[in-house]
Amino acid sequence: MRRAAGWVWKSLAILALVGYQYLVHLSVSGTQAGFSLRLTLVLLLLLVLALWVLIRFTNRPLWLGGLLLIGVVAYLLEQRESVGLLALNGISHAAAYLILLVYFGRTLTGGAEPLITKFARRVHGTLLPPMETYTRGLTVAWCVFFAAQIVVSALLYLFAPLDAWSIFVNLLNLPLMLLMFFGESVYRVVRHPEHPRATLEEAMRAYHGHPPVPKSTGAR
Repeated sequence: MRRAAGWVWKSLAILALVGYQYLVHLSVSGTQAGFSLRLTLVLLLLLVLALWVLIRFTNRPLWLGGLLLIGVVAYLLEQRESVGLLALNGISHAAAYLILLVYFGRTLTGGAEPLITKFARRVHGTLLPPMETYTRGLTVAWCVFFAAQIVVSALLYLFAPLDAWSIFVNLLNLPLMLLMFFGESVYRVVRHPEHPRATLEEAMRAYHGHPPVPKSTGAR
């Protein structure tokens, strides 16, 4: 029952994210959205970030102060130039992928263990050399994906209509991420069919640094 409830909440969160991004797309790519809707979308994003700071960070006053400053600047830009939501949307997209790029990329230098290799080792224990090579390459592939998101977004913003940029940043953001996950999963099954596949629960435990759950050897 608890697991089912967890999946329901995750599904609702995904639907809320998709709905939010669709509303942002309508707001930044057209003129039909009014000031109140654009400001509401700005405040919703800042509220979610504030809740994340309260849950995940220790130096909360500094981060919350920064979010408050961003909110004030976005409000002024929205009120005077009607670009507050546009600016916050583009900056948050670029910042999120830049953080991910640094988070993954720093494990590829200085003799560090690649991030996905570390996750795979947490789930499966020891890894054979071919799988170590594969997981390192996969870490590089994700870095390329994150960098491509930033570069393509910048190029579309500079040289394409605003509507095309918004489609890429808002409507294609989640589908491209899911396509990357799905494509890698299919390739891994074809390329390394002998390697056991991790469940979503095992992957999440590895991300949070928890040891894998011992697998049952039989019915009780």
